[in-house]
Amino acid sequence: MFSTRRAYCLIGIFGILVFISVQPTFLEFTERDLAYHMTFEHALFFVIGAMSIQVAETVLKLSNRCRNGAGHRKLGLIISLWTTILRKFFTINKYGYIWVIAATGLLTFWHIPWIFDYAELHIQAHIAEHMSFIAVGAMALMAVRSLGESFKLLALFALNAVMGFTGLMFSVLNEPIYRIYSVSSHNNAGTYMLVSCIVILLVVLPGYLIYRTLFHIRVRQSSSSPSVSSSHQRR
Repeated sequence: MFSTRRAYCLIGIFGILVFISVQPTFLEFTERDLAYHMTFEHALFFVIGAMSIQVAETVLKLSNRCRNGAGHRKLGLIISLWTTILRKFFTINKYGYIWVIAATGLLTFWHIPWIFDYAELHIQAHIAEHMSFIAVGAMALMAVRSLGESFKLLALFALNAVMGFTGLMFSVLNEPIYRIYSVSSHNNAGTYMLVSCIVILLVVLPGYLIYRTLFHIRVRQSSSSPSVSSSHQRR
């Protein structure tokens, strides 16, 4: 059931995260070390991208609720146009592998060493990088919805493998890959990635499996209860 309070809470959290992401103090803090840059900053933009899809859907639901009431005229032309664009955008969600390919391509492009360094030294390229990471978060959510539960597990294992390999490589480097960061900064990033892998393996993955198992148990119980009650009625 759609909850207006939950919708406004989601929009509020999204607004707070966007506000944090554009603060110079936050950007200066995360970019002083490669570990902060590749964990805190990138994760924030990925989350903003994923939440942007949920906020867009929430706007659609809120606009539909207002449209059914007396306040539709107050929405105006801008909201009507916005909801029309969103509906057309969500119709292409069935092509999940397109999102995976596009997101992987963007991540690979921006982590090429000389492009990464260039983006750090040029503000326009840096803004484009951040916008791309927001798009990656949105594409990831669209891919997960389109490709189903098996893809979620595959994505978790793939993400963990890539992060583990990269973290191990960074932790033993003697020369920097990204020239604007020191060797010790690379080693710190490697340590953060390895810790993240351990958290995914020991907390995130088991937690997700338990959650899905309990969900399927509830679904089976709810689907079997009507048949049980009908059999009692027959008796």
